[in-house]
Amino acid sequence: MDGLMTRRIRRISIVLAATLLGACAVGPEYERPVADLPETWSQPSQAGLGYETQALENWWAVFEDPVLDALVETAVRNNNTLEIAGLRVLEAQAQLGIATGLNYPQVQVAAGDASYISPPATSGVASNYWQFALGASASWEIDFWGRFRRGIESADGAYLASIAAYDQARVLLTAAVVDVYTIVRLTERQLQIAEENVAIQQRSYEIAEVLYRNGADSELDMQQASTLLLSTQATIPGYETAVQQSLNALNVLLGSPPGSIDDLVDSGRGLPALPDIIETLLNIAGEFYFPFLISSTRRSSI
Repeated sequence: MDGLMTRRIRRISIVLAATLLGACAVGPEYERPVADLPETWSQPSQAGLGYETQALENWWAVFEDPVLDALVETAVRNNNTLEIAGLRVLEAQAQLGIATGLNYPQVQVAAGDASYISPPATSGVASNYWQFALGASASWEIDFWGRFRRGIESADGAYLASIAAYDQARVLLTAAVVDVYTIVRLTERQLQIAEENVAIQQRSYEIAEVLYRNGADSELDMQQASTLLLSTQATIPGYETAVQQSLNALNVLLGSPPGSIDDLVDSGRGLPALPDIIETLLNIAGEFYFPFLISSTRRSSI
């Protein structure tokens, strides 16, 4: 009977030990998945293009626009979203430091005392002396199951992810600033063309009106000139509104109040000049895109 009870206790102990060991398991080691990437480009090489890695830190500098450079610099310095992303990097770095510190004694206490003793004259001791006391204690949980080690790996991954998030926020911010700035310049150019057209059409209307009054032209021609002039004049408020909206969007990206960058933007006009390589890319994209667009339109019409 005693032997049977001993075997049962032994079996229960083995089951409990296996359960505890399974509960304390930290899991398998992380392995980065292998990405199946092609060894060559899917499209054939084009003349004038290369596959060398380019420095993209200041990619907007290829436009050689000092106003754009100043806007991007101001946005990186003042944008609230980018600042929050940078603070999250510092937060993740601090969390990584805390997780790393758990590998060392978690509780540390040190105490010291220094006393200068001057015995009274009635004690029979005539000399003064110092008395020192020093004590220290430390509590350290051994990372037997790898809990702290896994915590460090997790905090390190979170730290690297915060850096990637900051880089992503910076890339998106820069792209948004360049995009909105291009819209501002494009709309300004459209407004300029509309104003020039108004001046030309105003002169055409005046000529048509003079010809009509002198009987050399019909009233229909004068009304057509007037309609064309009025329709062009009607587009100007829309362009002016679009310019102001784009400027307000730039102010938001730069973290500045409305109107604060008007003087800076007004210091330069016209679209940024495209580098030769970008023009080549646009031409190549047009060669591939427009035939596809035409074929797709034909299929949809059928």
